[in-house]
Amino acid sequence: MVDTSRRADLSGNDVIVNALAFSPAGTIGAGGGTGNIVIDVTGINVVTVSGTSATLTLANLASGFIISTNAGATTLTLDTAANLIAALASSYSGATATTTSGTTISFDVVSHGAAGATLAVGTGGTFASGSTGTVATGTQKTFVLQFTNVTTAPAYNVFG
Repeated sequence: MVDTSRRADLSGNDVIVNALAFSPAGTIGAGGGTGNIVIDVTGINVVTVSGTSATLTLANLASGFIISTNAGATTLTLDTAANLIAALASSYSGATATTTSGTTISFDVVSHGAAGATLAVGTGGTFASGSTGTVATGTQKTFVLQFTNVTTAPAYNVFG
């Protein structure tokens, strides 16, 4: 579950805290466990999509905030599981190619376009039961991408 209680202080001092969490190799025993390292993303570098489609890479997701401004319907497709794992391993200090299952990335999608936005999954991705990628016009939706397999058949689930 994503705690959104600290995302916005509606008294006028809005603060958005974004982070990526992962578990480096050797910190979690076989079969799972707990213990994540959190990488804070300093500041917010909003990703704006003005076209009818875009592929969202790890760099886009790391911003934590994607805004669709196209007048028509927009499809935002998440990168493949293999590409996301490889990018995580090469982009963040302490991450390794053996990023563990359970590693999560949280991000928000905002639809300012007249026809809404749809988040779609790339190769190796699925929506968790009861989740949908639909973001209605004028709304914001939080998604959580969780890696479920990081070895022979990279895969992730998306909750949202």
